[in-house]
Amino acid sequence: MKYFLLSLVWAVVSLGSPLLYGPWSGNPELTAITISWAASPASPVRIEYAPLSEYLRTQTFSNSAFYEPQSPSEKEIVHFRLTELEPSTWYVYRFAFPDGEQTGLGMFRTATRSGEPVVFGVISDTQWQWSGLNRVELVAQAMSLDPWPFYFVLHAGDLVETPVPSHWEFFFNSMAPILRWAPFLPVLGNHERDSLSYYQHFSLPPGGGKQGKRWWAMHYGDLVVVGLDSNARSPQDYQDQLAFAKEHFSGPEPHKIVVFHHPVFSSDASYGPGAEGLQKLWHPVFSELGVDLVFNGHAHNYERIERDGVVYLVVGGGGANPYPLAKERVEGSVVGVENRHFYVAVRADSSGIFVRVVGVAEVIAGEVNPKIKVLDSFFLPTN
Repeated sequence: MKYFLLSLVWAVVSLGSPLLYGPWSGNPELTAITISWAASPASPVRIEYAPLSEYLRTQTFSNSAFYEPQSPSEKEIVHFRLTELEPSTWYVYRFAFPDGEQTGLGMFRTATRSGEPVVFGVISDTQWQWSGLNRVELVAQAMSLDPWPFYFVLHAGDLVETPVPSHWEFFFNSMAPILRWAPFLPVLGNHERDSLSYYQHFSLPPGGGKQGKRWWAMHYGDLVVVGLDSNARSPQDYQDQLAFAKEHFSGPEPHKIVVFHHPVFSSDASYGPGAEGLQKLWHPVFSELGVDLVFNGHAHNYERIERDGVVYLVVGGGGANPYPLAKERVEGSVVGVENRHFYVAVRADSSGIFVRVVGVAEVIAGEVNPKIKVLDSFFLPTN
């Protein structure tokens, strides 16, 4: 069924389309989601959409919404909210333009009801550091073929090498195989430089800080995901985010996930043993609140570290040049893998959280050798 669905997703848009890149989706809720795209020039768009089950039966779209630019522009980034959707439902959609041009199909899934499984992917560090083979696209394609269809994808920062238009275009075009499939929820890395362009590109769940997007929280079925910004501003900045996390982890959801860029603990040869300030300020609270998983990037390797009941995963394998691990590992290091591009697949249900770390390619002396291999897998039972 998965591969049949993949045959429906976004086809290559013809040269007549005003789309510069995209679309992608974000901020999924039970009955709403945001569809985003970059157009050049600004253009009216009709979004046609329907539940996947209905579309497979009728081959028609039962719903449509129309976007009209407010003013002429050479380029615009659009966030269009679709509402009155059905919960826990896969949808297909396409764009239609005034000249009759149409795209192929894209897909998204609305948020899951309480008591139902949640499946998601995680990636980090997709910076523009390649020549020849597009490593970011290689990882995105593998994610789109994972046997677990992802309901959404988290990104732990450093989406781009530099937040300039050409790098954003590279990112969205390279990530298109999975962005066509799953809502996308990133956090800031150091390479985003707190740029306005980062905030312009993403529709995120309610949060705080700059434009209400520097940190955010998503309540999704039996899961709470809190995205934070580990780029230092001030001690008060860290305290504000910690208070935000405490508030959102105080609810009834059994599974608690945190994602931010800099690793709390790491055996990276350059960045290890991790961020001392975060170890002192955030880690004790994560342990106290019963956080299950913390996803970090920044170090371009994979490591699983277990400390005080919290599992930390360093997942900087999204396409940037790999970094070596130190020979002496940090306390609590269970698994460490170098020289790989990879992603993480997670499934949470009433029994607990299943995690698979999937290697996509091995990098030896700068040569990229595509090869799918499970690098790590484990299960966290529900307390």
